[in-house]
Amino acid sequence: MNMYKPLTHVRNSLKHYFTQCALATLLLGFVMSPNALAQGKADFEQNIEVDSERDWFDIQNKIAVFEENVVITQGTLRITADHLEVAEDGETGSRSFTAEGSPATYQQELEDGNIIRAEAAMIRYDENAQILTMSGGVKVTQAGSQIQGHEIVYNFATQQMRAIRGEDESDRVTTIFQPSKKNEDDNEPINR
Repeated sequence: MNMYKPLTHVRNSLKHYFTQCALATLLLGFVMSPNALAQGKADFEQNIEVDSERDWFDIQNKIAVFEENVVITQGTLRITADHLEVAEDGETGSRSFTAEGSPATYQQELEDGNIIRAEAAMIRYDENAQILTMSGGVKVTQAGSQIQGHEIVYNFATQQMRAIRGEDESDRVTTIFQPSKKNEDDNEPINR
């Protein structure tokens, strides 16, 4: 058996996770900008680099852990976390990816030059269920528009998103839309 095969598997799992995470965040950005889905694709053709203070692999149990000052980069995509864990279920082969931080952050420059940013205490992707969950002070911003809440869940299979407030009754889900820019010549909106 090739001793590097498990590490290659972990690297491929990380690449799939970051692609899915970035796509989900771009989908969240789609609520704020119709062009977001088509942007940032060039980043996914770049190498993924994971830097941390320490990491360890439990190959038998199929777990990879990256700890302290975790920085993941792929092109202009950048994710920071205090802790990243990639785990694979030995029986089903399904993988889960969990990034935690104070907060864990995501940032990417889109093709139009806008930056999309997201932050949450925890970002989790369940590959089998195809669900991305961001929880704990979630905020996603792009070009002045914003959505925030205690938890945002995106289902890739159904392409449905749900934003949830916290348990405190004063908590709310807030969505802020940036108004369309108007054409100064005819006072008509540019985006119709």
